[in-house]
Amino acid sequence: MNSDFLKTVAESAARVAETFQALPFRADRPYDPRPVANSAAAELAVLRAAVAALDGPLVLNTPAPNAKTEPLGVDLAGLMSFLQLVEVLYHGLDTVPPVMTVAAGRNLSATHVIARRVRDRARREAAAGS
Repeated sequence: MNSDFLKTVAESAARVAETFQALPFRADRPYDPRPVANSAAAELAVLRAAVAALDGPLVLNTPAPNAKTEPLGVDLAGLMSFLQLVEVLYHGLDTVPPVMTVAAGRNLSATHVIARRVRDRARREAAAGS
C-alpha cells in the first residue's frame, strides 16, 4: 500500500465518520437515512477506485505462502461492505420505518465504528511510512 492509497483511504473513512457523527441515529425519533446513504454511496465509489488502482493484493503483506493478513485491508473490506449495505438498504427511504429501527441502529453504528478504525489505521500506517 502506498502513501497516496493510505491518504485516500484515511480521508474517505474520515468523511464517513464525520457524516455519521453529525447525523446520529436515535431510535426514539424519526430518522432520514438519505444523507448517510448518499455519503455511503459516494465514499464507496472513492474506495473502490482506490482499491482498483492498487498494484497488488490488498490483504497480504508479502507474496510469501505464509503471509499474514493485513488488518487495514480486512477492515477496509469490512467498511466497504457496510457502506454498500447502507447505500442499498436505505435507498429510497425518507425515514427509517419502525420495523427497521433495531437493524438500522446496529448497521449505522457499526459503519461509524469501522470508519473510525479504518481512518485511524490508515493514518498510522501513512505516518509510519513517512
